[in-house]
Amino acid sequence: MAGTGVAARQGMDGGGHRAPAVGVLVVTWGLAVTALVLMGVADPPWDATQWYFVVDAADAVVYGLVAAVVLSRRMHPVAWLVASTAVGGGVAAVTAQAVTLWARDAGPGAVPPSWAVLQGTAWIPGTLALVLIVPYLVSEHAPTHAVRTAIGVGIALIVGLLAVRLTDPWPWPEGEPSAPFAVRDAGWGRLVEPVQRTLLGCVVVLGLLAAGHAARRRMRDTTGAGRGLGWLAIGTALVAVTFLPLVLFTGEGPTALRLFTPLTHLASQAFFPAAVLVVVLRQRLWGIDLVVSRALVWWLLTGLLVAGYLLTVAVLGLLLPGEGALGRVLATAAPAAGIQPARGWLQRRVDRLVHGEAAAPALSRVGRHLGSAAGPQQALAGMAENIAASFNLGSVVVLDEDGKARVTVGDPAGSEPVVVALVVRQRAAGTLVVTARPGERLDRRARSALDEVAPVVATAVHLAAVTRELRESRGRLAAARDDERRALRRELHDQLGPALAGIGLGLAAARNMVPQDSPADPLLARLRSEVDARVEEVRVLARGLVPPVLAELGLVPALRELVMRHEADGLIVVVRADNDLVHGDGTRDPTAKGPDVPREVAGTVYAVVAEALRNVVRHAGARTCAVTVTGLAPAAGDLLTVSVEDDGRGIGPRARPGIGTQSLRERAEALGGTIGWEGGAGGQGTRLVLRVPLRPASGGHGRWYEQEHDEVGGSIG
Repeated sequence: MAGTGVAARQGMDGGGHRAPAVGVLVVTWGLAVTALVLMGVADPPWDATQWYFVVDAADAVVYGLVAAVVLSRRMHPVAWLVASTAVGGGVAAVTAQAVTLWARDAGPGAVPPSWAVLQGTAWIPGTLALVLIVPYLVSEHAPTHAVRTAIGVGIALIVGLLAVRLTDPWPWPEGEPSAPFAVRDAGWGRLVEPVQRTLLGCVVVLGLLAAGHAARRRMRDTTGAGRGLGWLAIGTALVAVTFLPLVLFTGEGPTALRLFTPLTHLASQAFFPAAVLVVVLRQRLWGIDLVVSRALVWWLLTGLLVAGYLLTVAVLGLLLPGEGALGRVLATAAPAAGIQPARGWLQRRVDRLVHGEAAAPALSRVGRHLGSAAGPQQALAGMAENIAASFNLGSVVVLDEDGKARVTVGDPAGSEPVVVALVVRQRAAGTLVVTARPGERLDRRARSALDEVAPVVATAVHLAAVTRELRESRGRLAAARDDERRALRRELHDQLGPALAGIGLGLAAARNMVPQDSPADPLLARLRSEVDARVEEVRVLARGLVPPVLAELGLVPALRELVMRHEADGLIVVVRADNDLVHGDGTRDPTAKGPDVPREVAGTVYAVVAEALRNVVRHAGARTCAVTVTGLAPAAGDLLTVSVEDDGRGIGPRARPGIGTQSLRERAEALGGTIGWEGGAGGQGTRLVLRVPLRPASGGHGRWYEQEHDEVGGSIG
């Protein structure tokens, strides 16, 4: 059974062959024509059994045509199973009329036994395969163990039912059995009927399970590949329930039940053939999609009109006395009044089945995703996926105005691309390049729908381009700000720091020159203390601008050095990192140099943590705070996540973002990252979460500590 799915998938890519298609059509339609000619010659009386002949002949015509169409465009195992249904139905129809004709001319005893056997068994393999095997084969994925088991059980049921029919000893011992492998045993003769009913009951149950499997796949489908599975589920269920009277009743049963099986089977032909064409061929329906659509609408509309007429007659017969003209008028007028609404309702559903989703629903799906996406790039990717699913496309590629691929869905190789220009305000914003699935092509309806969706895609492409420009502008602003920080650090280090240090030394020298009991001595001592304090402030300010440990040991040691300053204020801060180096005794090495982090990323993380700790000390009223850094481990990926969580009073409901919050957000977004604030664990405190890529897309602006770290502290340390 493992080869079944492989063959099905190989058929997905293979083309069709004209010779097998013509051969199937000639054989099946030839059998149907022969059966009709024999019926005209035999002229049998019309009774309920003749409806089975109608079913067999219709199977030969309808399924023969479906198999020929599929084989002409795609070599698929489902096509051969459908062809077996058509051949089996044609053989059963021919033998039914041949037996009637032979019995009329030569007597019932002269009918060859093999003909009667063919009439009762020829339809079994193909018809049962429709409900037990075909629903599982219309899939592009390899079959699971459960699917292979279901197919195996279905094959076993078909073989078992054939074995029962071919070994039936009836009419033995009164006469010679007609079955070629009849078991002449009285015990087996008594078991044939219950065994056959049991097997048919299993066919009903497994057929309904197959229909449920198809319906479940249709409901879970998000890619558009499940188009037609709903119709397939309905057709499978209808074929399965046609065997219920054969299971529940022995013999012919009531007339209504004798009609149930053939009429239900005919009703299934309104769903099953169309579903097979759509699910198997997909967009290989070019040139016949209009014929399929109109034929399906005609068949369904005819069935609805007949059913509506019969229902109206039955209801009016119960409500109106007698057989007056009023009842006949109402029975005719009611279906006539509903024909136009019914036709429009059916046409919309058939169009969606044959052509896929129309432009309006596709626009709705694309629009909903545009409003719910996290960002322009996510919106663009989601729109491309929705377009591919809505129009059953093989690939969707969105190019910007420079010809660079921004989003690629599927594999664009192997099919002729269709190019749709994306224009915003009469200016080219990009290009939408789509391809059909392998072996398929886009019809004019699909191209027209793509033209209608293109303006929405163009808007998303333009929005993504504007967002990129804004991010690059923020990067340039961040670069200018970092240059200013470097210049300020240089001024503090080379000018203000040495000047203050020199003033302090001068004050110390002046104090040494005056007598100790001079009134100027306390003043000079106080001035010296003030200058020393200012020198320390300059040192702290310069260190905050460019922490030496950040360049010397890396990000995590710099953060640990940062939190030590705040512990002097009574705040207990713990720094955790997923790359901590631990000694054998379990102690952490605080001086171990961590992994290399890009300078711009390390600077942004350091600034964000520093600002967050200042806010905790000033506003939170917290006792403890935890700084957690993840993403530095070797196998952690390319995303760095930093969280700062305290146990303070939290963010008030009326709190509004300030300048510091906006500054931190801009710094994170300049690196392509995000920053957010939320409640702490258990609803207490505040948790800041920063996420930045370790390889930011925009570079060149994180250069504010390029110079050697020992510049700071030389003359002012």
